[in-house]
Order: sequence, then structure tokens, then C-alpha cells
Amino acid sequence: MRFGWAGWLGYDAGIPTRPLAFALAVLVGALAACSSSDPIRVPLTDQGNVQLPRETVAKLPLFDLLTLDTRRGYLYVAHTSNSTVDIVDVRSKKLAGSIAGVAGVKQIALTPDPNIIFASASTAGGVLEIDVDARKVLATIPVDGSPDAIDYDPVHDYVVVCLGGAKKLAAIDRKTLKVVGTVSLPGAPELMTIDPQAGRAFVAINDQDAAAAIDLGSLQVTSIYKGCDIKAPTGMAYDPAQARLFVADRALVSVIDVLVDRCLGSVDIGNGVDQITINPHNHHLYTANGGSRNLSVIDIVSLQPLGEQGTGPSGDGVAADPTTNTVYVIVGRAGIIAVYHDP
Repeated sequence: MRFGWAGWLGYDAGIPTRPLAFALAVLVGALAACSSSDPIRVPLTDQGNVQLPRETVAKLPLFDLLTLDTRRGYLYVAHTSNSTVDIVDVRSKKLAGSIAGVAGVKQIALTPDPNIIFASASTAGGVLEIDVDARKVLATIPVDGSPDAIDYDPVHDYVVVCLGGAKKLAAIDRKTLKVVGTVSLPGAPELMTIDPQAGRAFVAINDQDAAAAIDLGSLQVTSIYKGCDIKAPTGMAYDPAQARLFVADRALVSVIDVLVDRCLGSVDIGNGVDQITINPHNHHLYTANGGSRNLSVIDIVSLQPLGEQGTGPSGDGVAADPTTNTVYVIVGRAGIIAVYHDP
């Protein structure tokens, strides 16, 4: 099923879309400018940072994505330039250790066992099963085509990975460590999000200005979402409570109601967005805008922007803890995790 909005008029179901939201933002900005006594309000509260390990080979640090496990209080950091998965203890705000031997690490997927994680390793050309407590790689599952974004599907007990070079998605049985099957995608995949209730994946198709929905039971593409201001999408997030898919690209987040295949509009964000994530507790969406060195915060119910938080250069990865309303951002150039509280 395909859908587009060539005739979209900019207003849908009483929800302000981009043109109206922009006008409101200009009005609010003008009113704020008239009152010089009002302080500038930022959406988050700075709570310091955590220093990550120094570079062992590369001159400049290179990181990819973040994954937070609230069960253990561990934040997993894809430290690509060191070929390690760094582990931050978010309770103590200290580095708990690193797992070596993960060449080209991109992202980490959690599993029902809090001691077992999976990492996509593009240089190694595989998905790695890792014992966290032992800080050890247990197994390598070969996959073709540069494994990148990775996540876990609880419905089918699959580890799901995007294969950028092959333009495919692969499903791996968590217990047998065997590739169950692959899905050919309509273009080059970027990031991905999982619907934990229906057992499906939503993948950003970067070179086709689209997002794809994949049924992980049948391993078939079931929907292609185009239009709705989607241009070279990167970050993806899904809210199962509202059945809303959030697709981030250069400076916008497009919102799709996947139940009725309808665009709900788009919201302005910063430039160079990569990872995005939702806090289901306070209904906020966070987008890591590495190009503009900030983090955008959006209310996912009203679809209104709540402000932007400066993060520093190369803030590309973000994670949110719904139990504490804490937000974590990679500040790549500084080699730190910036910690914020919402609000």
C-alpha cells in the first residue's frame, strides 16, 4: 500500500501542520522578543556529563548510536573509532567499562536477557552476540551488506538488522543465532524502529525519500510511506499508544498515522538529525541534530515544538529514560555523554 499527499492543503483534523505551526512559532518569537525581561527558556536542565574512553588509535573520536537499558541502568555507546561498546552506568554517571573487538560498531540491540546484547559491526560484516558481565563477544552471525541499524522484535524473538550495502533487512533468531530470512528493501536503509506490539519494523529509506513498513512474521514489505515532507530520512521513532510514526530528515520530523495511512503534518527541528527517540512517560520526542549542535524537543500528542537544547558539536546519538525523565546525548567531538533532565 502506497500513499502520498500531492494535494495536501496544510491542515488536517484540527492539528496544526508545518505552515500553521511555523506562523505560530514566528508569533511566539515576536512576543518573546518584545519582553526583554523574560529569560530565554530551554526545554531541558543540564546535569553535567560523563567522560568516555580516550581514543586508542584514531586522532578524533567517532561514535554512532546510543541504546539505554533501564533494567540495569546501562547506557550502551557505539564507540566506532575504538571498536568498542562503552558502558555507562547511568545511576552513578560513570563509565562501567568497555567491550572490545567490535570493529565498525554501529548500534546495540537489547534482548529479554539483560546480560546478553547484540551489536551490528559493519567492519566485521556481522552481528555480534555479547556477554555484558564478561565483557566478551560470544558469537558472530555473518550477514552480507554492511550491518547498520539493529533492534529487537519481542513478538517473534528476532534480532533485526538493516544491511545498507545490500539494501536488505535480516531477521536473526535470538536463540539459534541463525538468519531466519531477509527482506529486499526499495532503497538504501538508514535507521529503524520496531513496533513491539505488532511485530513489524519501520525503516527509513534514505535514497527514496520514503519509509517502509515490514511485517516480521511474513518478512514482507507491507507499506511504503512517501510524501509528508519526507526527504532523505534518517531517524525513526514509533509511538504504539497512538500508532504514530515519526520520520526525521534534514530539518523536519514528519508524522504519520499508520492506522489510517495519513500524514498528520511535520514539525521543524534542527539540521543534520540522526537518532531520535521517544519518552513514553512524558510524551516527548527528542531529535539529535548534529549539524546544528542541538537537541529538539517535541510534544508527540499536540505535535508542538517545545524548544531546542544546545549540546555541542556532533551530538548525533540520543536516548531517553522514562523512569527518570533523563536524556542522554553523545557529544562526539568532546568524547562525552551530555546528561539532561526533562524539564
